[in-house]
Amino acid sequence: MNRRLVLLAAACAVLAGGAAAQTPGANFIVKTTAKAPEAVVSDLKNRVLENKWLYLAEFKVKNDEVTVVKMCVPAAGKDIWSAGLHVSALLPCGHFGVYREDGTTKVSLLDPRFMNLLNPHPGLKKAGDDLHPLLTKLLDDVTK
Repeated sequence: MNRRLVLLAAACAVLAGGAAAQTPGANFIVKTTAKAPEAVVSDLKNRVLENKWLYLAEFKVKNDEVTVVKMCVPAAGKDIWSAGLHVSALLPCGHFGVYREDGTTKVSLLDPRFMNLLNPHPGLKKAGDDLHPLLTKLLDDVTK
């Protein structure tokens, strides 16, 4: 089956709540923290705004068990948009999930290099490679 279709089907199943729990794949970076989920979300928002990035949204899903945070680093735009306007469906460039599992707060980050996996293009590769260290540092900072 086409890799894009597999990824799309998996994403739809997760959003619908119908997928069985599994070990995160290589496109997800998951960290644990002693902080409460609300504190992590607040810290994420503050750090994004301090960096003058765009804090686009936070919302609860799965019966309020998970807070999804969406943000973007505007400097990546020139590389992302070089692939064409159709890639707007991939945005934003920062996708975080904050939740409690087994009594521990966890924060998952969708590795921004996923953009190039779904739509191979030099601009998306560069954007993902540039964003990866920024977003993993943000993840590390909010889970300390």
